[in-house]
Amino acid sequence: MMIFRLFCCRVPRTTALRLCCAVLLLAAGCTPSYNWREMAVADGYVQAAFPAKVETETRTISLGGQALAFTLATAQVDQAMFAVGSAPLPEAIAKDRAAREALGQALMRSLYVNIGAPVPSPLPNFGDEIVARGRAGQQPAWLMARVWVTDTMLIDAVAAGTDQSLPVDPAQEFVRAVKLK
Repeated sequence: MMIFRLFCCRVPRTTALRLCCAVLLLAAGCTPSYNWREMAVADGYVQAAFPAKVETETRTISLGGQALAFTLATAQVDQAMFAVGSAPLPEAIAKDRAAREALGQALMRSLYVNIGAPVPSPLPNFGDEIVARGRAGQQPAWLMARVWVTDTMLIDAVAAGTDQSLPVDPAQEFVRAVKLK
């Protein structure tokens, strides 16, 4: 309606209606589409519903002073990213509950730091939803995530993007659908 009002004073009504319809059709064509698919990830430890085709990559990362083989299963819709990350725990950490929790907290802190958001104290509990707002480059960005630590795995689920590229509903749908087996 606002687009229509912008044109109604300057162009004939039928031309304004055509332009308005064209703009609405273009906007509808630019709306991201979600094609949800359920699959097992994290070496079968996790069941997740991704909104698009999934790509998987494994890298060695340093987290909490530990080198971990971190596997990321990601899907992208528009400029929003949906990912489940996982790393098998080194044997020494797997046997030590305090070390497992410290590693999980390091992963949580990294989520806040990577988006430039303040790290809360205390950190959320494992499995609780995390919402953080910050920046991705020059744009305001946000993420929704959950982090888990099992006896053998470190796992996170993250939906991240800008306010324009990542609506709240798909972020919640993704993060809440991730289930540990």
